[in-house]
Amino acid sequence: MDAVQRERSEQARLVAGVAEGDRGALAALYDAYAGPLYGFALRRLGDAALAEELVQQVLLQVWRHAGRYDPQRGSVRTWIMAIARNATVDLHRRRPADRPTWPLPDRAVPDENDELEHLLQAEMVRAALERLSHEHRRVLELVYFRGCSQAEAAEQLGLPLGTVKSRTYYALKAFRLALEELGEAP
Repeated sequence: MDAVQRERSEQARLVAGVAEGDRGALAALYDAYAGPLYGFALRRLGDAALAEELVQQVLLQVWRHAGRYDPQRGSVRTWIMAIARNATVDLHRRRPADRPTWPLPDRAVPDENDELEHLLQAEMVRAALERLSHEHRRVLELVYFRGCSQAEAAEQLGLPLGTVKSRTYYALKAFRLALEELGEAP
């Protein structure tokens, strides 16, 4: 088991501990995610108080719904960020109309939050790709990640061009659906 798999396994054990009422497990998840969640919320909402509220709401949802976490559907990070994205939308909608928002200067949020956002997006893409059939993953890998034309992919896969075109179309539909299920609207 590599380091990434060990970390995912440990995070899943923490969520299982939270589901059993282990406050120490919740504290460990708080330590791991409070900072990144705050930075994410601050960039999305532009309000420090709302960002703090988001962190509390997300961790409360983790506490209440830890028993619903399914490691087969994605990593703990993917699950928590899906909760955070939904909470961000809710907080934005609840914001009083007379409460102004001010765009934050780029330096107001440390650069690691940009890196974190990219990592979280990559995690969502990875989790969505894992939900696809092998055939769909393979055609997307060739056409979108390796830059092959559909004709080149057909040649590499030993399939007719029409089959590759069809698989590409249905693979993209399945990928979009997987992203939506993970809480990431394409």
